[in-house]
Amino acid sequence: MTLKNAVFAIAFASALVGAGLAPARDAQSDRPVTAEQLIAQALADDPGKEVIAQVYTFPPGAVLPWHIHPDAHEIAYVLEGTLTFEREGDAPRKIAAGGAEYLAPNVVHRGMNKTDKPVRLFVVRVKPKDKPLVEEVPPPQ
Repeated sequence: MTLKNAVFAIAFASALVGAGLAPARDAQSDRPVTAEQLIAQALADDPGKEVIAQVYTFPPGAVLPWHIHPDAHEIAYVLEGTLTFEREGDAPRKIAAGGAEYLAPNVVHRGMNKTDKPVRLFVVRVKPKDKPLVEEVPPPQ
């Protein structure tokens, strides 16, 4: 696994759940995506930024809305299951357990669980303190 992949995995998970996105739901059981916050701390030597680390759990069928992480870098790592990740302009990509991804700031994207098993995702984001963790956006055209 590359550092780039690890960074994305961590950042992706962090941003989705803890940032005020409308919760994703399993269409059959109405279970939301959940997030456990592990760290929220000022970035050393840069008081205008913070580091946030979270673990997300996507129940089967969960789909997050299209969103961005304003001016934030994200690294996401799949702990369990297979996450389908969609980035504006790219074909959906499946990321299995042990896979990671880096997401640059302000990239329109979403994550979903198209399987019948839960997906657990570890995400780390580095973001400006004055920006929200997540901002929902219209679906790409």
